[in-house]
Amino acid sequence: MSKDFSIIVISHNTLGILDECLKRIEAHYPEAETLVVDTASTDGSPDWVEQNHPNVRLLRVPNRGYAFAVNRGLEAATRPYVVEMNSDVYLNAGDLEVLQQALQAHPGAALAGPALQTPAGRLQSHGPLYAPNYWNLRKPRAVRWVSGALIMTRKGALEEIGGMDERFFFYNEDLEWCTRARRKGWQVLLVPRRVLHLGGSSTPQDPRFLAEGYRGGLLFSRDYYPALHGLHQKAVWLEARLRIWLDPDPTRRAGYRMILDKVCRGGLDRPLLP
Repeated sequence: MSKDFSIIVISHNTLGILDECLKRIEAHYPEAETLVVDTASTDGSPDWVEQNHPNVRLLRVPNRGYAFAVNRGLEAATRPYVVEMNSDVYLNAGDLEVLQQALQAHPGAALAGPALQTPAGRLQSHGPLYAPNYWNLRKPRAVRWVSGALIMTRKGALEEIGGMDERFFFYNEDLEWCTRARRKGWQVLLVPRRVLHLGGSSTPQDPRFLAEGYRGGLLFSRDYYPALHGLHQKAVWLEARLRIWLDPDPTRRAGYRMILDKVCRGGLDRPLLP
C-alpha cells in the first residue's frame, strides 16, 4: 500500500532527528514517494539527506514558514494519498495505513490525523477545548481540526480545498486548513491511532515564535469569526499586559510586547518571522 503514498517531511535545522525519521519511513514505507522540504537549514542537513538518503527527493526552499514549505511539497507530490509531517514524527508500521483506511471508509473526509503521543506516552495536548475529542476515541471521529504535525489528505481533495494559507508562518496553519476544508463541505477525521511526536524540534527560544502564535490566532478569528474577533483582541491585549507584568521569563515578556504591538497597531497579515 505504500505505493499510494507521497510523504512530505518538513525540516528546518533538524539534522539530529532527521535520520531516525527517514529510516523509519524507508523501513515501513519503502515504496512511498518521500520528499524532504528543507527550509534554508544551516546545520548541513540538506547535503546530508542527499548523501545518505539518495532515494529521498530533496526540495530546497526559502524559509517562509511551515505552510509555504508544505505547499511546495504538495505541488511536487504525485501519489493519491499525500502525507505532510514534521521531521520529529517517528512512524511505526501501520500508522499511515490506518489513516488511509479512515479516509477510504469516509468518502466525505478530506483530511485525517492521528492521536499524537509524546515521548512520555501521553496524548499531546492541544488545549482544554480539544481534550474532549480524545474521550472514548475508538473509531475515526469528525473534529474541527487535527494537528499539522501529521495530516494525510486525498490528492483529489486538494484541487477543491487548496493548500495551506501561507500568511500563517508557524502555528494555526493547520487550524485554518481544516476549517477551510469543513466550510467547503468536507470532514476532518481524528483517528484512534497513536503516533509518536517529539515536539518542539524546530522551535528555538525566540520571542517571535510566541508572538507569531498569537498573531496567527488573531488572523484566524478575524477571517473566520469576525463577530468574535473584537472580543478576541481584547482578551489577547489583557493577557499580554498581565504577562508583561507577571511573567518572570524575559523571553516570554518580549514576545508579549511584540504581540501587544500587533494588537494595538494592526498588521496581522505580515508574519513576525523569519
